[in-house]
Amino acid sequence: MILDMDKKKQPSRSAARPQSTLGSSRGAVFSKRAPLGPAGAATTGAANEPWPANLAPAFEGASPSPEAAVPFRSVGFTVSTTGYAISRRFREILAPLELEPRDFALLRAVGAAEGSSQQALAERMRILPSRMVAFIDALERRGLVERRHNPEDRRTRELYLTEDGRSLVDRAFALAVGHERDLCAELSDAEREQLLDLLQRVSLRLGLHAEQGHAALTDE
Repeated sequence: MILDMDKKKQPSRSAARPQSTLGSSRGAVFSKRAPLGPAGAATTGAANEPWPANLAPAFEGASPSPEAAVPFRSVGFTVSTTGYAISRRFREILAPLELEPRDFALLRAVGAAEGSSQQALAERMRILPSRMVAFIDALERRGLVERRHNPEDRRTRELYLTEDGRSLVDRAFALAVGHERDLCAELSDAEREQLLDLLQRVSLRLGLHAEQGHAALTDE
């Protein structure tokens, strides 16, 4: 009988464990391990525990309690969903010009280094040569880019914008500037520069570099 009573006093493990769910449209939610101190660090636990030390992964099929769950503000989720919305909006802005964001990026790259070879442009933007050929072929068919033979090396073909290509880049760039101003309407000049610096540090962690252009261009 004593053993039976002792067993009844033991709380169930599932009841003692704070739980939460992942993947809601409002962002990820994690269970709370310990209260946060003034600097945002957990007030208990090992000092060297990696960030976020106060959060534990959620368990599927469990409902969070208001006391146990706190919203997790994720840099990855925020940048991803914001980037998707920005890209979609930019695509809509360029649509009247019958120009894709990818084409705009390539035209700007050609215009910034006219006379470069197709291979050099592919290397600088880290685009597979076979994909670069297809991209330039499409722009050339539209009369926006032209290939010229290098007089010193007939095997090399240099890239130049046509007059139509240059005019289209100018019009697209004006739209892009307006788009940028609208995005940053709530930021001061200093805040915008700070945001760019911080995002650049994150992108470097992913192996991205400004001169390579949009990361989507490197996909096969």
